[in-house]
Amino acid sequence: MSEPSGATIVVVAMGMVVRPACVVCGSPGARIELVAPGELPAEWERWDSDRRESFRRYRDDDQWWLLLEGIVAGNGLGDAITAEHAARIAEAFGAPHSYDRVHGAGFYDDAGFCATCGVPYCSRHWHVTRSGYGYCPEGHGKSLDPHWSPEDFDT
Repeated sequence: MSEPSGATIVVVAMGMVVRPACVVCGSPGARIELVAPGELPAEWERWDSDRRESFRRYRDDDQWWLLLEGIVAGNGLGDAITAEHAARIAEAFGAPHSYDRVHGAGFYDDAGFCATCGVPYCSRHWHVTRSGYGYCPEGHGKSLDPHWSPEDFDT
């Protein structure tokens, strides 16, 4: 289904996949997937056997699961989340898309939305420095990498 903002949302059973579209080029910025209890990720068939096996081993089928690919960082095979958290994320990405709604989901990089512009950008249009700090095309900045540490650059 295509939203007015240009984001693509795919509903999978009770889960969802959302890829906010960059307002500059239309490419997806972040990728957020909610996997309902007992369900498999939307791209399961594309995963290699090692990734599938790891997911099966570590995922609790009774839990909602969050798969996140942010502008700079992601959460790999995902994280268990509560049904309440899944509902908050789903509501945050409902139409109409806005920074304020998406910010309420609690993602470190706000799923690629610029707080000042109020719109999403992709990794190509977030000009990201070595430290994980990025600048949108309008020059507004924010940290996009929750794993960055000053020690990463010690020589």
